[in-house]
Amino acid sequence: MKEFHWKDAVPLIQSLEVKAEAGNQEVKLGLIPSELRCVGIGTDAAVFVHSADTRYAFKVYAEGLEQKQRNEEQAYKRLAGSPYYPVFYGSGKGFIVISFESGINLYDCLLKGIYISPEAIEQVDKAIEEARSRGLNPRDIHLKNIILQGDAIKLIDVSEYMEPGNDERWEHLKEGYRLYYPLIASKKLSPKLMNFVKEQYAKLGGSKFSVESFGYLLSGFLKSV
Repeated sequence: MKEFHWKDAVPLIQSLEVKAEAGNQEVKLGLIPSELRCVGIGTDAAVFVHSADTRYAFKVYAEGLEQKQRNEEQAYKRLAGSPYYPVFYGSGKGFIVISFESGINLYDCLLKGIYISPEAIEQVDKAIEEARSRGLNPRDIHLKNIILQGDAIKLIDVSEYMEPGNDERWEHLKEGYRLYYPLIASKKLSPKLMNFVKEQYAKLGGSKFSVESFGYLLSGFLKSV
């Protein structure tokens, strides 16, 4: 029997419909062939694995995001050999192929009460520094883009690493971890609370964002529920 190669899945991958939605919402998907399973969905793309070999993850971009794909390809090529990022295997029209990274993202860790250690935070810092040493500009680092794999981490979604500027998302997360995580460590947080944080950060985040002030806002929300 012929061994599966990721190129065998290309016809199915290119049959997928992935459309961007207004308002920075998750992409909309059309019919998904039975051989494929969606394992992640974002505002620019969705990620699939093939039942024949789940080592490969196919990131399929919404129509019109060719530059986003080119940026991510270039970033992954620069990160070749790093233990902190997925392996890049190749690409085609509208998609890239990287290693599927098992584990749980930090967002789901908070929902499920799974402990996030200081060592995991330190590893993210090391991953960021490694990317910078390779001429990249790590951005858009948020809870869903950090995968916990036992004692290790992987950063996924490097599509903005070729862009200029610092969105400070990771700096805000680190400060929030330092100030507030000891109060909630290993506790399950409600989806309602997590959605409130996400929505408010989208409104208030930026260079002048204050984690401490946000903490006061959050305490007010907790008293109201």
